[in-house]
This record gives sequence, structure tokens and C-alpha cells, in this order.
Amino acid sequence: MSTPSLVSDCPSASPSNVARSPSLFSAWMDCAKIAKILVPPVEVTDHFNKLYQLEEVPSTLVQGPLPTSFLDNEPEFQLTVRTWGSTLRPVEGDEYGILPALPILALAYSRFRKTSNNYSSEHTQRRSIDDIIELAFSARLDRHCDFKTEESYRLVASAGKSDAQSDTLVTIPSTTIADKIQVDRLYFRGDRTIFHHLYWSTGGATHDFSIIGFAGEFKKDDNDCNENQLIMVLATAQAQRKALSLKPSIIMGAIACRGRVQIFSSYWTSDDSLVCIYAHEQQFNLSDPIQVIRLYVFCSKLERHFQGTLALELKTWNTPTEITLQSRKWRSPGHIKKRRRTEESGNGSNGGRGGGNDGPVEADGFDDDRYMNIMKWRNEVVKDGKEGKVVSDEDNSLDAASGWLQFDGRAIAPLS
Repeated sequence: MSTPSLVSDCPSASPSNVARSPSLFSAWMDCAKIAKILVPPVEVTDHFNKLYQLEEVPSTLVQGPLPTSFLDNEPEFQLTVRTWGSTLRPVEGDEYGILPALPILALAYSRFRKTSNNYSSEHTQRRSIDDIIELAFSARLDRHCDFKTEESYRLVASAGKSDAQSDTLVTIPSTTIADKIQVDRLYFRGDRTIFHHLYWSTGGATHDFSIIGFAGEFKKDDNDCNENQLIMVLATAQAQRKALSLKPSIIMGAIACRGRVQIFSSYWTSDDSLVCIYAHEQQFNLSDPIQVIRLYVFCSKLERHFQGTLALELKTWNTPTEITLQSRKWRSPGHIKKRRRTEESGNGSNGGRGGGNDGPVEADGFDDDRYMNIMKWRNEVVKDGKEGKVVSDEDNSLDAASGWLQFDGRAIAPLS
């Protein structure tokens, strides 16, 4: 059974530089055994279509009254949604929680509409996409995934810096897997570090356990780089799942640039030799209220799919054997933090910055370029004025919407 190359002949540049360089990324794909395809198996398109399909809506969405006055401030959103809803089959139930999600979805739409051509507001658009994804996967009592931003993970096939960061990461926690791994580790007589390959996290084995279920890369001006960084995350997700000996599964992710969200699917070939990546043609244009709702429902259906399929599979799951783990090792080697050494005794007055002290310097696994990009993005937040306590109409509306959502599920975290 083929496994990705761990280090040999793989790029040694930082993950962000690999993602930005066509030649380096192509070399990384070869090492990681990743292939982009143009014609996917029917299972891949069927899976997407089932998630995208929406044929019925809550009758209240069409007939009214809507359960919150917040939407009175968004007449365009309300009219568009009502008109669209009237073309679908009305039902009494609200299977995916569209009604309680409307205030946040309307707010996300408002931000996209107002900033779609504003090149200084990446943070506004990114947080709006995050709001939709978090609401669908995590921020309700009936959703059971974990939602993370700027989360580090271990790369496949990296000869240099072995850890990267994902803009958005949705993970599926499992106490069942965590408990079984912990018990089996106690009786394991070999090198226990092999269990690290069951984890996506940078440090390997942790007390908590989760599986990557969905990822997103949402830089505003560079969809090629977004796509490459997403593929890196999906490669890790598929490698972890294979190491766990879970059944083959389609793992999805998304990229977004200027409010247009595109979904990608990843899956192993039938002989487990390659991870295939397919970019779905259908996109979600978040300047359209209907597409905002569709993205929310798409992710809500995916969350339900996670819980149903994983719960069924875990009824018979057991920790892989040592032989299986050896054949499915995938994690790039970590790098130990370097220390500066000098011949002087350490009596210098520089505090270790260049004198005689043994001070820690930059860790090999730290991606300087990625850090600078994050700081640049966060500086835009400060310039926006919201951290200067300038309260906008949107923020007042969000406070009201969040209070209303507290009744339906757990409260949404403040967005500013």
C-alpha cells in the first residue's frame, strides 16, 4: 500500500512559499501523491449535489411573520428570500434551522454587499464567511463539530517547515477514538510515537481527539494560493483518516475570494495510491441572499452527514495494528527549536540577543511569511475602527440577533 513520501526530494521552503510557487507546489504534490482531476467519479458529484439540493423551506419563511424584527432593517434580503422561498415547497418543520440563522445570514450578506469592491476589508468578508460556517457546524446545540481559525496542523511531505496553518478548520471530536487509543497505548510494546500518525495536530498525540471534517482558505486576492493551501489541509485530513483505518470518505473544503465560495472534494483512489482533488463548478456568490442561505444549508447537511456516518462506523472501530500504522505513516518530521551558541560565557548585557547567553531563536517549524500575513490582516481590523469602540448599526443589529439566537441554541460569539 503506497504512502506519501515523508521528506525525500520534497520542497524545504515554508508552506506559504510552497503554496505561492507553482513549481514548488507541483513538486510538493508529487511527493504527497496528490492529483487534481477534471472528471470525478459519480459518487463525488452525487455527494455534492445532495448537499446543494434544496427543495423545501419552512412555511414561515414565505408566509411570515418572521420571528425577529432585525430583518426589517434588511428589506432587500427579506424580499429576495421570500420571493425565492415561494418557488419551493413549504413545510411546517425547519430541518436545518434556517429561521434562527436568518439574522446572522442577513448580516453576513450585508457585509459582503457593502465591501465586495473594498480592497481594505478582507477581515470583514473573512469573518462573515466564518460566521456562516461556524453557525452551520458548531454554534448551535444540535451541531457537534469544533470550529477553529488560524489553526496549525502537521503537513504531509515537507522537508522543511513541517507545520502550516489553515484559515478555517472544522473538526469532529470523538471520545470513542480517544479512549480506545489511550487504552491501547498502555499495552503497546513498540515505539509509542507511531500513534502520532493518528492525529492531525502539530504536536501529535493529545488528550483530546478529533478528525478534520472541513477546511477553508479565504485570502481576498489570490485564489490560486487559496486553492493550494486548501489542498495541503485536505492531504493531511485524508492521510489521518487512512492511518485510522476509517472507511474511505470524501472530505470537502472551500476557498473564497471576493465573496465567491467554491467547494473542493478530496478522496483516495480505489487502490489507495493517490489523493484526488476535484474543484466543483457550482459556486456560492455571497452577494446573493439566496446563495448565502444555500451555503449555510450545504454546510448544515454536511455536519449531519459527519455525525451519522462516523457514529455508525465507530460501533465497530478498533485501533489499527502496529503493522498497519507502520505502513501508513504520513507525518512530516518535526523540527527541534534551535538555540544560539557563542563562545562567551553569558555575561553579556544583551539579554541573549547576540551576546553570550544561550537564547532560543526561531523554530524551524514556524512559518514567518504566514505570520506576517496574519498580522497584516489583523492590522486591517484595527484600522476598521471597531476595536476603537466605534459601534456601527451592524454591531447593534448583531447584538439583538445574538440575544434572539440564545433562545434557539447556544449564543454566537461576538463578531467584532
